[in-house]
Amino acid sequence: MNNLSIKNKLYIGFGSIVAIILLLLVLAYNNFASLTDANRWDRHTMEVLIELDRINSVSLQIQVDARGYILTGSESLIASERENGELLKQHVVKAVQLTADNPQQNERLKRAQALLATWADVNIRRQIDKRRALGETKGAAEVLGQSSELKEAGAIVNSARELLEQAAEEERRLLAERSTKAVDLHTSQNNLIIGGGAAVVVLSLLISYTLGRAILGPLSNLTAALARLGSGDQAARTEVTSGDELGKVSEDFNKMAQQLQDSSQREVEQTNQLRAKVDALLESVSRAAGGDMTGKITVTGDDAIGQLGEGLQRMFDNLRQLLNNVQKAGIQVTTSATEIAASAKQQEATGVEQAQTSVEVLSTTKEISSNTAQLLKTMEDATAVADYTTSATSEAQGNLRRMDQTMQNMVNATDSINAKLAALSEKASNINSVLTTITKVADQTNILSLNAAIEAEKAGEAGRGFSVVATEIRRLADQTSVSTWDIEQMLKEMQSAVSASVMGMDKFSEEIRRSVGEVRQVTDQLSGVMDQVQKLAPQFDAVLQGMQAQAVGAQQITETMMQLNDATQQTVESLKATSEAVHQLQYAAGDLQSSVSTFAVNA
Repeated sequence: MNNLSIKNKLYIGFGSIVAIILLLLVLAYNNFASLTDANRWDRHTMEVLIELDRINSVSLQIQVDARGYILTGSESLIASERENGELLKQHVVKAVQLTADNPQQNERLKRAQALLATWADVNIRRQIDKRRALGETKGAAEVLGQSSELKEAGAIVNSARELLEQAAEEERRLLAERSTKAVDLHTSQNNLIIGGGAAVVVLSLLISYTLGRAILGPLSNLTAALARLGSGDQAARTEVTSGDELGKVSEDFNKMAQQLQDSSQREVEQTNQLRAKVDALLESVSRAAGGDMTGKITVTGDDAIGQLGEGLQRMFDNLRQLLNNVQKAGIQVTTSATEIAASAKQQEATGVEQAQTSVEVLSTTKEISSNTAQLLKTMEDATAVADYTTSATSEAQGNLRRMDQTMQNMVNATDSINAKLAALSEKASNINSVLTTITKVADQTNILSLNAAIEAEKAGEAGRGFSVVATEIRRLADQTSVSTWDIEQMLKEMQSAVSASVMGMDKFSEEIRRSVGEVRQVTDQLSGVMDQVQKLAPQFDAVLQGMQAQAVGAQQITETMMQLNDATQQTVESLKATSEAVHQLQYAAGDLQSSVSTFAVNA
């Protein structure tokens, strides 16, 4: 198992389970086929026994009818003699056919067939003919009772019945044997299912344990080694215990762990070298941060640190040159800033006076514009309210007209529903009369079934079947009566509901008619309100146009003053910004000179 691949291990394991299950199914199928065959033979034996019983029954009926005719001479007793003879032959032929698989039984039944054929066709017929010839002769029954034909017929039928009894005994013996075999097969089937199921479970568990041990063992070792490696143990290795995919993965893991350990050692060496170069660069940078720009960087090379050292050296050279230029320019900037500051202060004073004048004019203009805008808004709201009132009133008038039409339609629909409910009530009354007729028929049927049952009891055994029919008819009549009563109750409830519905619909129609009158009255009132509201709209429009003209003029004045104020404010702000910039320029020039003076740029 250790040298097999995981796929082959799974195939072998699950294939073994499937093979065991297939073997169990084959054994169970064979046992079930044997059990089915045993059941078929049981049914065959029962069919043979049933046919033998029918032969005895029919032959006994023929014998009873013949003896009754001999005793009484009544032709009605032998009316079915020929039909019984044919029926006897049919049962015998069927029994012979059923025993074709058993030569001994078949031979026995063929002999019984010959005896019964002779007895029915010759002996019984001869006795009947002889009794018919005697007619009403006194002592005819005693004469035939002592005749040799009767004794001969008795001997023949007894021989045939002995053969039939022997055949029945043989079939009962075969039935007992086959029943015992069927029980044994049932027991064997149960044992096979229970034992085979237990064996399948045990073998499946064993195979699953073996597969789990073969797969999970190396996987557990590999997981533990990965956990050690993940926690920082670079010496972690896993044991290779199999030649499958997991074994190959374990080998690759060991190789990877070794490469990681080698790479880590190389990184430590490179880190030490890098730390030395960085320390040298930090020393030069620290001196430059303190203002000493005279230092030299000695770190060079093709790697990133070497290129960084060369770049820092070029940067220090450029900074030294820049600082020299800045010191020279600082003196010139300080002189120019002082002159610009004096000029900016004079312009700032003039701009402040202009801004104050613009602010006073702008505040007055804004008050006028605000009052005009508020009045204009009020007139616009009043106009909008008047328009909305006119529109809403018109829509309400149209809706009320449609509501009037809808209610009128509801009145018509209510009248139609009342008519249909009246027709439904009339139909229910007709159904009630039909149910009365059905109840009477059920009562008459019950009486007739009772009379039939009495006559069947008088007839005794011959009337038993008719008694059952009479009982079923009486039960059907009772069920019909109960169902008719249920339907009658339902019809009464339905009639009551229909009557209540008619009354409710009448009340509903009256309410709708009253609502129609009220709606029409509200429609007339709304028409008057709409006329008054429509007269207000032209008056509001005239006032609104005048207010709009005044608002436009005030708005134009306000905009002009705001533009003038903005320009003045911008001028003042520009002067303040210029003055502030000049002061900042003076401070910056002073800071620049003091900062540059701290650097030592000459070697």
